[in-house]
Amino acid sequence: MKRVLNSSPILILMLFVCWGAAGAGPAGRAAVARQDSDQERVARNKQTILSRLKREQVEYRGSMPGLRLKSEWVDKVVRDYAHQKLVLAAELSVGEKYALSNRWIFKDMKVTFQELFNLKDEDDEKLLPLSYGDELLNMMPGYALEGLTILGKGAETKGPYKRSAAISGPSLAMAQGANPDLLLLRGSTLVLPVYVNREGKERVALGLARDAYTVKWKDIKNRVVDDMSEAAHVEKLKILRDYITDEEWKELR
Repeated sequence: MKRVLNSSPILILMLFVCWGAAGAGPAGRAAVARQDSDQERVARNKQTILSRLKREQVEYRGSMPGLRLKSEWVDKVVRDYAHQKLVLAAELSVGEKYALSNRWIFKDMKVTFQELFNLKDEDDEKLLPLSYGDELLNMMPGYALEGLTILGKGAETKGPYKRSAAISGPSLAMAQGANPDLLLLRGSTLVLPVYVNREGKERVALGLARDAYTVKWKDIKNRVVDDMSEAAHVEKLKILRDYITDEEWKELR
């Protein structure tokens, strides 16, 4: 328990640094990029990342109406996306006196679910698992789920999305006790969707399986999965700051 608690500030520090508080603007070779507008530069960087993604053939699990993307496939795509962002940032910093900040490289960049997963029209009726593996939920802005209905793995209605909440410290330790897969998480904090059930009570969307909770693909495909704007960053910090306590966790479960 002590190790979990002591590691809790690490995610916040990493988020602060990776978003760009550390690092610098362009100099030297990268100074040429100043001739471009922010929009042109970011669009080019975004396209570079998306073109480098190594998406394997999409895999599914279940049957209609509960036919859903395999959470393992979703996790692989998200993992590769995060990797390519890190690699590109490192490449653009080569030859610079200081590492270029992510807030300059990806200033206000927005990537949609469709751009990330590149599914076909025939996948519209399938389900996207809200997988808690490999940073999908931590990456998503809270507004990505606004107005949507949270579903189960069989497409059964769980309830409307209410908000996003972070579990950390004691609440994360309690969740790990019930969900062994959470022990494999690399971070010390996990952001989860919260929905309202039929009894009008808030419940956190976390099950034993990574695909226990889903949303309809056609409802979310054109929404933003990665928002690099300052506003989204501030909102995420607020969620991390107001993480769920162990007592609140008991109520939400």
